Amino acid sequence: MSVWQQFTSIEPPFQPFAEQHAAALIVFAVALAAALWCARTQSYQQNLTLTRTVALFLFLTVLVWSAIKLHFQRFDLLVDLPLSLCNLFAAIAPLLFWQPSQRRHEVLYYLVMAGTLQAMVTPDLYVGFPSNEFFKYWIVHGGLVILVIHQIAAFRVYPRWQGIVVTFVWLNIYAAVLYPINRLIDANYFYLVAKPGSASVLDLFGPWPTYILVAELVAMLFFAVFYLPIWWIKKSSLQTAP
Repeated sequence: MSVWQQFTSIEPPFQPFAEQHAAALIVFAVALAAALWCARTQSYQQNLTLTRTVALFLFLTVLVWSAIKLHFQRFDLLVDLPLSLCNLFAAIAPLLFWQPSQRRHEVLYYLVMAGTLQAMVTPDLYVGFPSNEFFKYWIVHGGLVILVIHQIAAFRVYPRWQGIVVTFVWLNIYAAVLYPINRLIDANYFYLVAKPGSASVLDLFGPWPTYILVAELVAMLFFAVFYLPIWWIKKSSLQTAP
């Protein structure tokens, strides 16, 4: 089988918590460390160029993945539209990350750290290396986490604690718009109709619709947890300021 055939195949299956999963997380950790090094050592303009390059790369990743799906007639409206938060953010990443914005970034920070990071720990992925499905999943999820952390380190766009409430409101607006779309096309974007097919934290939250309500409470808790390092950084900055 050629490299192209392997890249466009839907085999082999992905095994969570196995070697491929560990390797993807290691690559992510190295990329994150490199981004933080750039944030500390490079100029504002260089970091802005890095942010824009990564954002464009995420957009192109979704575009190429969609083109491959369409070419092989595997594009499924029920699962492949960019309507889940991670795919949506990746598809419009150049718009979201082109220019640092504290108010916009805080919503992205809370949603990405609470949701996208969890999707890296318990991936909803069925196809393994070296398929394009595998690369797209990890580029999108890892790239989003790197972008939101890098923007804090490079541009000091610290999320506010009030941003937790703002993010929660936007999250519910998004769900309210998406739920009737799911029902209309018989889909399950954002897992509003049913839990993921693979193991996830939602398995601990009861049946539908209870798991949605519990997930909202847990999301608020996660938002608060991910505010703690921001609070500590800001407090440390004030203490060390002349």
